[in-house]
Amino acid sequence: MIEKVKVNLLFNYLEELTRKYEETFELKERLLKELKEKAMYDSLTGTYNRHILLDFLEKELKRLERTKKGKIYFVFMDLDKFKLVNDVYGHKKGDEVLKKVAKIIKDSFREYDIVSRFGGDEFVVVVKDDSGKSLNSILQRIKEKIESAFSSYGISISYGVAVAPDEGLNSNTLLQLADKRMYEMKKKKRRENEEKNL
Repeated sequence: MIEKVKVNLLFNYLEELTRKYEETFELKERLLKELKEKAMYDSLTGTYNRHILLDFLEKELKRLERTKKGKIYFVFMDLDKFKLVNDVYGHKKGDEVLKKVAKIIKDSFREYDIVSRFGGDEFVVVVKDDSGKSLNSILQRIKEKIESAFSSYGISISYGVAVAPDEGLNSNTLLQLADKRMYEMKKKKRRENEEKNL
């Protein structure tokens, strides 16, 4: 009888240990998944973060240099008049705008194109092997959707594009070129607005 009680106690103890081990393992797996997501994605917009973007760019540019096939389009985007939303309506409203803008951008591209939040109200999209013609129409549609969605705030988007390998194979150079072109678009829009208001 005593032996049977000891066996039952031991069995119950082992069952409890197994259950705790499984709970600990499940918790560890869940935490690892959360850490991986935080390491890859921007927590506000759900787009890839800057680190993942830059890592992807380096790999793709090396592939392009090695194979000499295809093109990669770098699209640098920045919201116009976004600062006013934060200043006038607060950061909570600004965050809502950024989430909606990110969704518009993500929904406009293919699943395998890389959409990332570069920082603040800047987004970078990496498009592989596009003819360039459809990219221009996609960017125009994004601009129209954003202007329509946020017309009450006067928000728009400016963008610039750089192309690898045509304009180089260095990610920093290409990003700077796309950024420069984006600022040229911003300046042009400001001039046009000033001329309209004369």
